[in-house]
Amino acid sequence: MIIDQTLFHVFDSFNPFIPNGQEYEAGYNQACKEYLFYANYAQGKIQPWLGKSWKYNSDFTQMTITLDTTAHWSDGTPFTSKDVAFTANMLIKNATLLNGTDLRKFVDTVSTPDNATVVFKLKTANPRFHYGFICGIVSGFHTMPEHIWSSQDPTTFKNNPPVQTGPYKLNQVLPNQFMFVWEKDPNYWNKANLDPKPQYVVYRTAPVQDSAVEEFKRAQTDLPGNVDYSHMQAIKAGGYQNMQIQTAFRDPCPRGVWINSDPSKGVLADPRMHTVISSLLDRQKIGSTVWLISTPPAQYPWADYKSNNVWTNDATAKQYPQTYDPAKAKSLLDEMGATAGSNGKRTFQGKPISLEIMTPVVVGQPEYEVAQLLAGELTKLGIDASARAYQGPVFDQKYTTGQFDITSHWLCGVSFDPDQLYTNLEMSRLAPIGTRTVNGNEVRLHDQALSDDATKLDVLDPASAAAKPLFDKALVDYYKALPAVPVIQTTYPTAYNTTYWTNWPTDDNLYNVPANWWGQFLF
Repeated sequence: MIIDQTLFHVFDSFNPFIPNGQEYEAGYNQACKEYLFYANYAQGKIQPWLGKSWKYNSDFTQMTITLDTTAHWSDGTPFTSKDVAFTANMLIKNATLLNGTDLRKFVDTVSTPDNATVVFKLKTANPRFHYGFICGIVSGFHTMPEHIWSSQDPTTFKNNPPVQTGPYKLNQVLPNQFMFVWEKDPNYWNKANLDPKPQYVVYRTAPVQDSAVEEFKRAQTDLPGNVDYSHMQAIKAGGYQNMQIQTAFRDPCPRGVWINSDPSKGVLADPRMHTVISSLLDRQKIGSTVWLISTPPAQYPWADYKSNNVWTNDATAKQYPQTYDPAKAKSLLDEMGATAGSNGKRTFQGKPISLEIMTPVVVGQPEYEVAQLLAGELTKLGIDASARAYQGPVFDQKYTTGQFDITSHWLCGVSFDPDQLYTNLEMSRLAPIGTRTVNGNEVRLHDQALSDDATKLDVLDPASAAAKPLFDKALVDYYKALPAVPVIQTTYPTAYNTTYWTNWPTDDNLYNVPANWWGQFLF
């Protein structure tokens, strides 16, 4: 099976705990690694896998996970509770490691009464602690084999070749061809429930669009990259019978614009400027002409899944509409004192305003187009603004160290409830500009009201009656601060080639997430 993906940069490392330590969309998270639990957003359910269940005590200060002890690592070593406990303690003890924020914040002790049981004793109540063990996209607890990692420095270990529990093992990496080759493991532990047919799964950087189209039509690739929706339709209309297109699935991450809110950022530190930026985003135009396929505007900072309707509030949405309104933006700028001089250029506190909107995608991709449109609207109002694309590692460095003005990319965070997003913006997670964040709040938001809301929600069962009024208040406070502006929902069309492989997810049989960079693509 040949799968086209984005431009790969990291070819010798499979460590998810360090910056630029892995290519998360190159097969490691999709075919080699397995998670304890998976969120099947297409079906609205949680799928147990390496983990069989979780349960809390009465006051949410202890969580117990029960594992499937028939699992084993690809080298034959049994997968046990000791591996989970080792990984958790490794993340707790090493503050610089990524993906360990909640463990360090909440876990008091980890114990293993037997090989199938892991008990997390928590410092404070946390009814959402289990969220961290569910694969959302490629997030979720990454269990590592103790017998390999215990002798390594996790801050430098490349984990190459990776030993994991999934149905595929690494065969080879071909950096010159931007290609990762995964080979089926004949000793995979869970063949009774998952026995994929491809002997090899190849993830590679996609060729340019014209080449990608021709290769697809020659059945040289099974999931094409760099083939936009119009070209998919053209291939189909041209009579290619083995083209199958899926258009029903919505990504949980709307496209968004994130704003560096640190007090040192001048005009950007004023929340009114965030509303200015929101008012300069023509969501109807972006959703109908910029995005890959027609997709609706985003009012809320989460996907418009039916399961998320419980978090919406019509009155609040009317009070804080995320709509295109350049006149409102101009009025707010004048109100803030960001006035235009005789040359038409605006200044703030005596200094010219100059803003860069950065994006991690290549020039021409929709997120870059959004950055360009926003820069154009700001320029019309007398603000020097530009769009710039940075390659992944550079973008990551600038974003996590706070050395940016505005970004255009994905507004992720709400996998199960909005407090996941709000918690990430708590003031306790702040880091100075120039210091890499490991605990979130990359936008350096200093907002006490939203931080207090999140802190209170952190200890409430999200399904409880007591939580609903606080969720409503937090939504108001979020809109007042608006550190990340929702732009449009994310609808991803997916093209499949049925020449060699069939039973892909379709609009009328969306049995699982169709996106090939998600952990759920395993199924």
